[in-house]
Parts: sequence; structure tokens; C-alpha cells
Amino acid sequence: MLAAMAACTDPPAAIVPTKDQRVAVTIERLDRDLFHAKPDSMASVSLRAYARYGEFYRTYIEDILQGAPIDDPRLPMVLHRFVLDPDWSEAQQAVDSVLGDMAAEQALFASAFTRLKAVFPDSLTPRIVAFNAGYNYGIFPTDSVLGFGAEWFIGSEHPVIGYLAPEAFPQFVKARMVPEMLVPSAVKGWLLVHYTRDITGADLLANLVETGKVMALLDALLPEVDAHLKLAFSKEQLAWCEAKEYEIWKRLAAGDQLFSKKPDDIGRWMSDGPFTNGLPRESPGHIGEWVGLRMVQAYMKANPKITFAQLFALRDDNAILRTYKPR
Repeated sequence: MLAAMAACTDPPAAIVPTKDQRVAVTIERLDRDLFHAKPDSMASVSLRAYARYGEFYRTYIEDILQGAPIDDPRLPMVLHRFVLDPDWSEAQQAVDSVLGDMAAEQALFASAFTRLKAVFPDSLTPRIVAFNAGYNYGIFPTDSVLGFGAEWFIGSEHPVIGYLAPEAFPQFVKARMVPEMLVPSAVKGWLLVHYTRDITGADLLANLVETGKVMALLDALLPEVDAHLKLAFSKEQLAWCEAKEYEIWKRLAAGDQLFSKKPDDIGRWMSDGPFTNGLPRESPGHIGEWVGLRMVQAYMKANPKITFAQLFALRDDNAILRTYKPR
């Protein structure tokens, strides 16, 4: 057990970018473009935003904000009501006071995407756009833009968070709405969209391994960030997982679960929740992400020369399974 717990805290292999691989990152502030403008100027503000953000602005208006079609003449009126709404304007005021100019987050994004460029030289560095979506979406990656709802990260104890309906925002979700979760949540969202293969209809093992690859890469891209934040666990939940690794694995590997393609079996281990069904309430939800990470870490430890490019190209899930021997 002590050996297993020590392995959980092994740092990822350091990624050392070259000078040519360093990328510049700017967090563009669509939230401020709207909320810091005069409410009666929304027609011109919207046109300027469309010119600046292009199709992402259409995505924001129509899909994220769910306001009105981009060419609807009523759109300025919709935006006018949005920025004057007491709930959303208060949320934006909280963003301004808590997150400020997001200089620390910008630097962390730059470090992460510089390391990603070092690992995958052909990787795209996205435009990073902060928006206020009235809590419709927290993270929204597209083909070239990594968008995030800044109001999701103003602090779990902030009064605005307390107003959110508990049936839509249970306590375990609110607990993650802290500034420290912004960058790891956003980078994880980008990786899940751009660095996972389609495993629709695959078994639980494939889900564990594919997500585990992303979590291992996230761990290496953000070595400055605490492990529990990258996993969206509490410190106590991560400590519980580390102490109970063998028992978790025994429960997961029982019967034919590991090779099951049943949505219920997969969802039990991969879906979010206050805890994992069938495990004690000290367990976190989506515990399969941690198990997948541990499996991939074991494989990388057994194959120390493997690169992330080779890891992500690997299609033999059983090869990764064979190296994972918790005890």
C-alpha cells in the first residue's frame, strides 16, 4: 500500500520546451466587451464583437448564451436585457473583483500550451476567450477557440454562487467554482475534445485508458497545479483514492465490468456526481478518470522512453492494462 501511495505522488516527466516552442497567449475578454459597454450601445458593440471574434461570436450568441440568431434585429435588445439583468451583472462584477485582469491565469495558460507545443509540435494553440454566459456553459472548446464562462470561477463561497438553484447546481459542483479550477478545467476541456479518439460503443477499459491518457498529459502540462484540482476532486477525495486504490480496483475489476459496453456500467465509473455509486460516500464521482490516470502512469513508468505522441497513438488498451498492478 505504501508503494502504491508513493507512486500516486510521482511528478510527471518534465517537459522542457525550446525557445522556438514558446507560445504567447492572451485571454480575450468578451465578457468585458459586453458588460463594460453602455447598455444602449449594444448594436454597435455586437457588430464590433462579431468582427473581432468571428464565428465564435455567433457560437456564443446562439449556442452558449442561447440569446437570438446573430442576424436577428432583436439581438441588441436581448443583449441590453442581459447586461442589465441584476443576476448576470452581479456575476460580472464578481468576475471583475475576484479574477481581475486574469494575469495569473494567462501565464498558466501560456505555460500549458507551450508545453503542449513541445510535446506535439504541430498542435494548434487556441484563442482563449472569457465570456459570461449566465451559467449556461463553463467550458466551451471549438475547433480553434477555448472559451470559458468566467462567472463559474468566482469562488464557491461567493453570494452569487449561493443563489444558484441546488437542483441544477448541487453542492459538489459549487465546491469546484473557485479561481484555482479555471485553467485546469479549461485545458482539460481542450484536451478531451482535441486529443481523444472516438470510442463510441467501446468498453469500460477503453474509456478508462483514453481518459487516462488525457489526464496524464494534463498532469504534465500543468505541473504547477495541485493534483486534486486537475482531477476536480477535493484534497480529501484524492487522499481517499490513494489509500483505497487496491479496493477500488478490486470493485472495478469484479465480474465482466471492465469489458462491459453497457452505458450503465461505463457511466457508473466515468460520470460525474457527489460520489461513485457502489463505493463509500468518501469517494469522488468520475473516479474512472483517476483509475485511468493510474493505469497510464503505470504504463509510462514501465516504458520510460515512451513519448506522449507514442502513447496517444497506442491502440492496445490491454497493453496498458497489463502494467497496472495496484496492491
